[in-house]
Amino acid sequence: MRKSFTESLKMKLQRQEFKYFISNKEIFLLRNSLNKIMLLDKNANKDKLYYTVSSLYFETPYCDHFNEKVEGIVSREKFRIRKYSGSNIVKFESKKKIENVIEKSSSIIDKKNAQNLIKGNFNNLNDDRSNFLKDAFVKLKLNSLRAKNIVEYDREAYYLPYGNIRITFDMNLRTYNSDVNFLDIKNSSIPIFYDKFNILEVKSSLPLPEHLKSILKDVIAIRSAISKFVFGQKYINFSKWQDKIQEPF
Repeated sequence: MRKSFTESLKMKLQRQEFKYFISNKEIFLLRNSLNKIMLLDKNANKDKLYYTVSSLYFETPYCDHFNEKVEGIVSREKFRIRKYSGSNIVKFESKKKIENVIEKSSSIIDKKNAQNLIKGNFNNLNDDRSNFLKDAFVKLKLNSLRAKNIVEYDREAYYLPYGNIRITFDMNLRTYNSDVNFLDIKNSSIPIFYDKFNILEVKSSLPLPEHLKSILKDVIAIRSAISKFVFGQKYINFSKWQDKIQEPF
């Protein structure tokens, strides 16, 4: 039987993530320090220093994933399709939070199957070669998951070549209201934070080295349980029984 999912890239990654709101001024100061001790992500535009991340999230009919995050459920999972500027690769991903540990699994998919997922056709996920895809198929079908909203941002990322240590600035967070046409977006984007906020993320599978800790401890930033998925949903959340999500300040 011909398999339509590509398994040339399949990843399972566990690490801790810490998220902060950070100003443009603090990004400028921190960037100058990180440039001296970390490497710029190879996917970044060399002039702009960033690349664009676009994610289409799936949700249940009753917004269970949204509610789990808002209510502070410590162990949860969500599914998304993701692509990056400057690349033709499209990935189907699971992001699972288990207490304080983040576990990500992903598999490359082609555009035809991405369109099938957007339309709610998950049959090709039932792939004998991949436990991840078979598990995702069961969960998507069982929970009646459907494409919900697109979240997009510009990411400036720095890394160390060990320990999955990454520090990222996620800027210009935006969405496309109820448009889920992920591969051919025609609507204009809607800014989520305007110019008020950016997001700093510190990620690692090993303890941070002391010289990096000493740099980060002087950064003025507000730690928060930030969910780009939740902030993106505030534009399409019209349920009468659910409060509309507002900006934090």
